[in-house]
Amino acid sequence: MSSEVLYRKWRPQTLGEVVGQEAVTTTLLNAVRTERVGHAYLFCGPRGTGKTSTGRILARAVNCLNSQGGEPCNACEACVSISEGRCLDIVEIDAASNRGVDDIRSLRERVNYAAGTVRRKVYIVDEVHMLTDVASNALLKTLEEPPPHVMFILATTEFHKVLPTIVSRCQSFHFRRLTLNAIAAKLKLVCEQEGIDADDDTLVAISRAAGGSLRDAENILQQLIASRGKRLRLDDVRAALGIGDEALVLKLVASLVSRDLSGGLRVLHNVSDEGIDIRNFGRQVVSTLRDVMLVQSGCDDIVDGGAERLQELRAVARGTTTADVARAARRFSEIAARDAFMPLLALELAYVDSVIADSGEQKKDARQEGGASATKRAGEPMRALEPGHAHTHQKTQGRVASQRTGHPAALSPSQLASPVVPDAIQAAGASHDANETAAESAAGVATAAVEAARTAQSLEDVDHGAPQAEEAPAEMELGELGRVRSTWKEYVDSLRGLGSAGNLDAFLRSACEPVSLEDDVLVLRFAYEFHKSKIEDPKYCHVVEERLQEFYGRPFKVSCVLETPAGAPVSPAPARREGLVDAAVRMGARPKKQD
Repeated sequence: MSSEVLYRKWRPQTLGEVVGQEAVTTTLLNAVRTERVGHAYLFCGPRGTGKTSTGRILARAVNCLNSQGGEPCNACEACVSISEGRCLDIVEIDAASNRGVDDIRSLRERVNYAAGTVRRKVYIVDEVHMLTDVASNALLKTLEEPPPHVMFILATTEFHKVLPTIVSRCQSFHFRRLTLNAIAAKLKLVCEQEGIDADDDTLVAISRAAGGSLRDAENILQQLIASRGKRLRLDDVRAALGIGDEALVLKLVASLVSRDLSGGLRVLHNVSDEGIDIRNFGRQVVSTLRDVMLVQSGCDDIVDGGAERLQELRAVARGTTTADVARAARRFSEIAARDAFMPLLALELAYVDSVIADSGEQKKDARQEGGASATKRAGEPMRALEPGHAHTHQKTQGRVASQRTGHPAALSPSQLASPVVPDAIQAAGASHDANETAAESAAGVATAAVEAARTAQSLEDVDHGAPQAEEAPAEMELGELGRVRSTWKEYVDSLRGLGSAGNLDAFLRSACEPVSLEDDVLVLRFAYEFHKSKIEDPKYCHVVEERLQEFYGRPFKVSCVLETPAGAPVSPAPARREGLVDAAVRMGARPKKQD
């Protein structure tokens, strides 16, 4: 085997050999075949998807002497010189290291010279987003109206950082992240040509570890060949890359679905003991939870893997709901997204949090369903109190009220607010079918109790002002503020590591809580002036508002207030305005004593 690295040796030489970018290559083939090639192209997409390789192929295609159907022949003098890097008219520029305005000025001077050995001079500018703003602006005029013998091919992995004025002067092509099957097929071809013995499961594991980049997959394959030889097996790949066994991942997900706390923690302990990379295992868990969610949503056709794995995912999906899986995937992805100090502990906490939170959600749903059914049951007997359903007799009311509950006026407001009224109503509804007189009596009790409760409530309003609504539990809060409060802990955790000292989350963790939301202004209440002043600092406030928009998907403005903690005594307001004597005493004067 040649000492040349695999990704360079097996770089595509024609547009048809570019993997997974059929939309791009078809358009370029038609443009070359019909001689309608543009003067500037912008290739954008993830790393290792073929942007630079496609640019080199396009440079050969427009200068090929024997082009057939838009493809370069790779045999003529122009194609050979370009492939070997001997052609001086094909210039590759790394914008990451040549990003200044002086480099662009030098390029502008060279473009005016005609091509020496080929028909068109081609400039391939890689990582064009790294150019400074001044350099990008200096390139605009040349990019808009270059000489007829010049063509620009720009490539970038971060399309959003390229100036819009540059984008508008180019034909943009977006390269997609390669699929698992496309990478595995290319690796299988390379192994067959290189004499490497590797089964399909091994190639799929390598492709999954590459994350959609063919160059990364070929580099991983080269590394495995150097360490394991020409016979590769799945266990060798897992040991070399620190990838966990798929069975362990599915076992952890199954324990999560069944809410087996001890079983899931034991799986994580075994993963750590086997020397598996905890971060890679966390990514595998997130990927598997995503597949389970897709299976639950009826998207089996887009799940990677064979029929056996699909059956295992279906078995796991039957024991849970999509909401639970999405919640767990969100928690594990938050752990996998940051470099935790103790990765195993982070995974364990994410697992415990998912199990406990799922149980809490079920209990909350049960309470809500129970409350709804109770309300429905209480509402049905109320029809007995409507006109036409019950005939109230004052004597019967008085007799039953005195015998069972006493006169309603003798009840306290707290007793009237208790479930006596619903009980009376239910009694009325239950006895209506059996005895009309008893139903009328119970209905009379309920009516009198309701009227007495209204009277008592009116008296309380007069004595204590307007009634204050009882504060609802956090899990029952509705609206945007309720959503912010229920996920406030997760939002604060996402701030970990930010700030000048990396402790911005500490200012919002225990001494702060969101109290109100008006339009886009989120009011945060602080218990201490120190924490409030820190968040009001513009350099911290900007970070908090920016992360709020990323976390909740909408912009927020933060307003900070300092209030007395709950339960602390409130000083009474002054009974009268301060007079001249009071003001003088406050300023240090002493009243003159009388003789």
